[in-house]
Amino acid sequence: MPVASFNGLGIGKEGSPIYAYERTNSSKTVEIYQLNPSSGTWSATSAERTDNAIQFIGGAVDLDSGLYYFGGFTDSGSKFNVYVYNKDSNTTSFKGSVDTNTNSSRTSNGDMAFDSQGNLFIVRGSGNTTTVFSVTKADLAAGTGREIAASPSGTYETNSNVNGVAFDASGRAYLGTGSTIKAYDMPDWSNSDDFASGNWSSTDLASCSSPATITLTKDVVGGRAKADDQFALSLKQGNTDLGTATTTGSSTGVQKEIVGPQPVKRGATIKFSETGANGADLGDYASAYSCTVDKTPISGASGTGNSGSVTIPNTGKEVVCTITNSPLTANVSIHKDVADEDGKNVKPGKDWTVGAKTTVTTDTVTSTPTAATQKTNASGDAKWALKFNKTTGRATIAVSETQQDGFEFSSGSCEITHLDGTKDTKKLDNEKNTNLTGIKPGDDVKCGYLNKVSDTSLTLVKKVDNKDAAGIAKATDWTLKAIGDKAAGDKTISGKTGTKDVTEVKIKAGEYALSELDGPEGYEASAWDCGPKNTVTADKVTIKAGETVACTITNTAKTGTVTWNKTDESGNALKGSVWTMTGPDGTAVEVEDCAATSADACTGPDKDPAAGKFALSSLKWGEHTLVEKSAPAGYVLDDTKHTFTVSGSTLKQSIGSFTNKQKPQVALPLTGGTGSQIFIIAGAALCAAGGVGALLKGLRRRNRKH
Repeated sequence: MPVASFNGLGIGKEGSPIYAYERTNSSKTVEIYQLNPSSGTWSATSAERTDNAIQFIGGAVDLDSGLYYFGGFTDSGSKFNVYVYNKDSNTTSFKGSVDTNTNSSRTSNGDMAFDSQGNLFIVRGSGNTTTVFSVTKADLAAGTGREIAASPSGTYETNSNVNGVAFDASGRAYLGTGSTIKAYDMPDWSNSDDFASGNWSSTDLASCSSPATITLTKDVVGGRAKADDQFALSLKQGNTDLGTATTTGSSTGVQKEIVGPQPVKRGATIKFSETGANGADLGDYASAYSCTVDKTPISGASGTGNSGSVTIPNTGKEVVCTITNSPLTANVSIHKDVADEDGKNVKPGKDWTVGAKTTVTTDTVTSTPTAATQKTNASGDAKWALKFNKTTGRATIAVSETQQDGFEFSSGSCEITHLDGTKDTKKLDNEKNTNLTGIKPGDDVKCGYLNKVSDTSLTLVKKVDNKDAAGIAKATDWTLKAIGDKAAGDKTISGKTGTKDVTEVKIKAGEYALSELDGPEGYEASAWDCGPKNTVTADKVTIKAGETVACTITNTAKTGTVTWNKTDESGNALKGSVWTMTGPDGTAVEVEDCAATSADACTGPDKDPAAGKFALSSLKWGEHTLVEKSAPAGYVLDDTKHTFTVSGSTLKQSIGSFTNKQKPQVALPLTGGTGSQIFIIAGAALCAAGGVGALLKGLRRRNRKH
């Protein structure tokens, strides 16, 4: 292979792909080569790149994407230009410049390497000192020819004239310096060890393995206590400074300024901390920290405060420690969702009243807004901010919701996220007050309620009133029915009262036609009654979604009537008779013939005003007995018992005409003899005397006139 200054070695996972480049033009021009694994020979790709502002010093394969990156420092060592080779188009492109101004030197040399997560490490050697500039995968991917963000490490004393770097899976770093390779424990470049030496005059190193890394990040929750507050982050191993970063700006969330990622040896204990910057007082904040490996929490590496430590696990790749700060506040939010009757079609609930009543238990706390209840907005949310006066402040929050007509509680829960990332969950069993205790500064309380439209149900009820008529029907003698319209899905329910067929039957909202059938005779039905909120018109009722409606119809047994007549032997009406009527319960009523100008004038049981005619009403069901108690004057009493039965099918009774015989006339006996003659003569004398008297009176009247 006709090359003279081969450099920029890049080896992918498991040894493939492998790239390098040949340098010309005082190391300002490179030509990309690729190794054929099967033949073991290098061949030029014809892809070239010239950058007169730098000297190309290194290359590496991204172990995550398989892309080949290469680049070099400017003459002053203050920047490192990064390029990427696209094997599909066989072209190179400029990704951007990394600021390497920290302890820069015109004698800067070094190399670049990737970890398996796609993070780039630019290692710069200047004299006998080494500095690592870390570029995250995300920042590298975002490179579009401008400056690429990087985090510088501390500066460490190592071997001189570094021109190659590689890392192994245990977290050891290897620095090549011509004919010598030394090994170090990362990230503090300690425990130096001679790995290899010889006369090979090496110019680069590469590896297909990847170390674990550690990164320190900053999360600002809920804003800054003062607008200009900033935070200075620091990583240490023992007393060795591994790197620092200070936040800028006013954004919340994870800040763009980080320390690392830095390669780290497994089992190493790394300390992390923060201090206030730009006048920030950390006493104004609740602070906590937590560490994860590949996004899984590391046991024993979380807590409250502004500093902590983590021991790098033996498994996993990416260790991230985060210090979280929040002003002395706790955020409380309640989200409201509603669903249909089937618990589906969930959407935010607007204008629901929800509550978060705060009671302080330690120090003092104020709530904004101060009202314990709010109505949810169009997104179904209501929020409160609790301001504590000290980091030791604690409070209890009673969360609740106010139920609305037509809905029912379905489910609810609260998740409390603490600053250290740990979470507590509280199940809500109903809409009533549920206490969340121990709420402290930095807590983020998120509660949610789900309510569904109450089941729409219809119950049909039959009632029977037998009291006045002594009827015998039962409520179950009728079949009740409701037929829904199209909006109700044409649903029909039918059955006997009290059965599941017509009791709390789940239906859809709509209009229902109500009816009853199969009932016995002799009963009068009332109008349907579906409650004060549901008007029934023409036996139809409209039922709204979520309503529980019971519709009742009452059937009352009708009382009976009876009529009869009283006549003489010629069929002429006779007035003045009196009767005794005995009902089925043994109660006897005296009935006197009413002879009046109208029925209203009849004060007794008989309501027929015609003499000799009888009409009685309000008779109970059963057998009745009628007997004449007193005959009309001059007529013979008829004590015959007359019986008739009132029932649902025989409510109107006409029991006929009853005749009384006339009593015979009384004649004085004539036995003859003197005695009788004397009586006749005496009577005639009296009549004569009476006639004379009358004549005398008449004469006197005439004399007065004349």
